[in-house]
Amino acid sequence: MAENITLKIFTPEKTAINRKVYRVVLPYGTTDLTIIEDRAPTSLILHDGAMHILNEDNSIADTYFLDDGVVDVADNVCKISTRHIIHRSKISIERARELLTEEPQNESYYQAIIDYLENFE
Repeated sequence: MAENITLKIFTPEKTAINRKVYRVVLPYGTTDLTIIEDRAPTSLILHDGAMHILNEDNSIADTYFLDDGVVDVADNVCKISTRHIIHRSKISIERARELLTEEPQNESYYQAIIDYLENFE
């Protein structure tokens, strides 16, 4: 298998990501949703949380934090619209705690980042 899924992520300001990937794991419901090649067309509402881009061996190649959003999947294109996206390398637990205080309107987003960092790293 190859990187046959086109991942496009949009924020209100810009196109944040436009690249080919093998698989994508999205924060959805009480579990995660994995987007695989040739998935049936799907439109869903996403939750705050970690999105993982997987390599062909299903290991995590990249992690991003999404601030809610919607995903549309069709014809091996995964389009996500979200309010904010932060690459894992660009945020620490300390910074997420600061932002939680500085931006109370985004409390659930920064709390989701803190929870992930405390529990999975």
